[in-house]
Amino acid sequence: MSDRTPDHAGDGEVRPLSRVTLSGPDLSTVNLEFEDGARERRGDTQQVIVPPFPEELPVEAEVVPVIPPADEPFDPARYEAALPVPDPLAAEAFMPVLTPAHFGELLGDLSGELQLVRDEAARAALTSRSRLLRLNVEQYRVNFELARTTLNRVLAETGVGVRTSWARQQEHLNFMNAASSGVERAYEQATEAIEQARAARFEALAQAGVRPDTVTAEDFYTQQALSQLAAEGHAVRPPEQKSGSKRVFNAFAVFSKFFVGLISGVSINLLFNPESRLYLTLIALTAGVMFSVLLLWLVDELSYRAKLAASTPGMSRPANYVWGIVAVTLLYLGVEGFLNWDGILRTTQEIAANAAQQGQLTDLSAAPDGPTTPEHWSLLVFTLALVGMAAGAALIQGRERARGVLERERLTARVSALKAGGTWHEVARATDLVTYLEAARDRLAPPRDVTSPDHARLNERVLSHWESERDGQVQAVTGALAREARALHETLEEFAAQVQAARFPQRRAGWRGLLG
Repeated sequence: MSDRTPDHAGDGEVRPLSRVTLSGPDLSTVNLEFEDGARERRGDTQQVIVPPFPEELPVEAEVVPVIPPADEPFDPARYEAALPVPDPLAAEAFMPVLTPAHFGELLGDLSGELQLVRDEAARAALTSRSRLLRLNVEQYRVNFELARTTLNRVLAETGVGVRTSWARQQEHLNFMNAASSGVERAYEQATEAIEQARAARFEALAQAGVRPDTVTAEDFYTQQALSQLAAEGHAVRPPEQKSGSKRVFNAFAVFSKFFVGLISGVSINLLFNPESRLYLTLIALTAGVMFSVLLLWLVDELSYRAKLAASTPGMSRPANYVWGIVAVTLLYLGVEGFLNWDGILRTTQEIAANAAQQGQLTDLSAAPDGPTTPEHWSLLVFTLALVGMAAGAALIQGRERARGVLERERLTARVSALKAGGTWHEVARATDLVTYLEAARDRLAPPRDVTSPDHARLNERVLSHWESERDGQVQAVTGALAREARALHETLEEFAAQVQAARFPQRRAGWRGLLG
C-alpha cells in the first residue's frame, strides 16, 4: 500500500491503512483513511467517508423533493430513466461481527472481578486464564484488522470492473433515451406539420370547388376533368351497375356462343357421321363449338374496332369494319342454314324409310317423283334466329367495350391537359402534401444500435463475473472472521461463568457441607 501514501509523506514511510471507501455517482473516487487521522482522496469527485455504523435519521425528518423554479427551462434529461447509482461500499458493511473493542471491554470487566474471588488458587487460575484470553482478544484484533484490509483491497479491485460495467450500461441507456426522445420530438413535429397541411388542403379544395375529402392530386385532377367534360357535353358515364337484366344479358351472350355451336356440331354430325361413331361425334361437336365461338368473337372484335376507328390514327375506315361484320354474319347464317337444312332433309328421309319398312306406307307409287320440301322448316328458322341473336349480342358487347375505352381515353387526355396547364399546380401540391408527410412520419424510427445486444450480453457476463468474484472473496474472509468471533465469544462466556462460580461458590447441604 506504499503507492497509496499522500504526497507529503516521506519516500520510505509506510503508514497503516485504516479504511478504504468508494464514493461518487459511479464509484470512481477512492477515499483512503489512515490510523493517524490523515485522509487522502483519489478521484475528481467530492470526498464521502461512510462511517462504520451509520446513524439512523430521525423520524421527524422528511425528504423534501427538489422542485425546479417555474422560470427554469425544460430539460428532458431531468426526466430520462437512469440506472440506479449504488452507494459507496465499505468493508464494515460486509463484516457482521463485533469489533475487538467489545471483547476487550468484556474481558477487562471480567478481569476486574477476579479481585473479589476469595479462594487464592481459584483466583490464580482465573488470572492466568484471563491473560491467555487477552492474547486471544489481541489475536482477534489483528485478524479483524487484516480482514478489513483484505476486504478493502477486494472491494477496490472488483470495484473497477463493476464501475466499468455500470458505466457501459449507463452509456447505452443514455443513447437509447436520447434516440427515443429525439424520435418522439420528431414525431410530434411531423404531426403538427400534417395538421397544418390538412388545413391548407381543405382551404385549397374548397376554393377549387371539389369535394373536401379528396386525398390525392390524381383524384383532384380527375374531378376537374369530369366537371369540364360534363360542361362541354361529353359526360363520362360512371361504371354501370350490374342489374339482374344486365347479368342475364351477359349470361345469354356467353351461353349463346356455345349453344349455337352445339347445334352446329349436331348438324355436322348428322351430315358426316351417318353411322354415329363416337369419335366422329366428339369431333363434330368440337368443330361446331369452335366455329361458332370464333365467328362470334370476330363479330365482337370488328364492332369494337369499328367504334374506335374514327378517333384512332393508323386504323382502317369504320365502313371496312362494318362490311366485315356483315360478311362474317352472312357467312355464319349461310353455313348454319345449310347445315340445318341438310340435317332436316336427312332426318326426314330416315323417318320416311323407317315408316316404309314398318309397312305404314302401302302405296309408294303415289309419292311424287320430284324433291319434296321438308315439313320441319320451322326448325331452320329458329336456328337462324338464334344465330342472329348471338351475333347481335356480340355486336353490342364490342361497341360497349369500345365506348368505355373512348371515355377513359378522353378523360385521360383532359387530365393530362390540366396537368400540363399548371393552373391547379398549387392545389394539387397541397392535396398530395398530406400523404407525403404521413408517409414520412411513418418512416420515423429510433436509430438502431446494432452492437447493443452483443455489448449488453458481454457487459452482463463481465458484471456477473466481478460480482461473483467479490461475493466469493468477501464470503471467504468474513466467514473465517465470523467463526473466530463466535469461538472467542463462547470462550468469554465460559470464562464469565467460571468467574461467577468462583465468586459465589455453592454451599453443600448435609454432612458434605459440614465436612467440607
